[in-house]
Amino acid sequence: MEIPELGISIRTRRHAINKTLVELAAETGLTAGFISQLERNLTSPSITSLVVIAKALGVSIGDLIQQPAQLQPDTYRGQRQPYSVASGRVKYERLSTVFPGSQVHSVKFTMPAGYKSEMVSHEGDEMVFVLSGRVGYTVGTDNYVLNVGDSLHFDANIPHSIESLPHENEVSEVIWVGTVSLFDGPQTTEPKEQKHLLRGTEFF
Repeated sequence: MEIPELGISIRTRRHAINKTLVELAAETGLTAGFISQLERNLTSPSITSLVVIAKALGVSIGDLIQQPAQLQPDTYRGQRQPYSVASGRVKYERLSTVFPGSQVHSVKFTMPAGYKSEMVSHEGDEMVFVLSGRVGYTVGTDNYVLNVGDSLHFDANIPHSIESLPHENEVSEVIWVGTVSLFDGPQTTEPKEQKHLLRGTEFF
């Protein structure tokens, strides 16, 4: 079943549970203005912001967007399906699967130069490793500039944002690893000969 536009889905669910923009903003740590723009499809959230929004709305991330399936523990360059959140500027490649008891999620971010995410906070740890380009991170009152080969590990409960700083390349690429649940689960990894389609795992 095709999922409606993200903004419509968020607004419809917010109205269904009788939450105001201000209440949703307070619960997510995002601004009411940002959520208003999101509901009108004028902007798109980072994938971690979407997790926070889904939690506040009492739904799973798979109820709001479709992400590629990853049923096996191995992924290979050139075979992963890039996707975005609501036609956003960041492209994601899913690196991790979900199995009973798993706690770590991982994706590859590809960000155009000049991109800057909204400030967000959520439970758990977050770590990034820069593959290409030049990346800026704000974590609370601290600012970090990361070049190729640099990494950052921090408490994701502290408000933070990421940006792709100007550099000679057109994009910045990072590996993101965190404990916040980016993907629906738990899912049981099946033998390779068994191809199961799981809810929320179709390609864009």
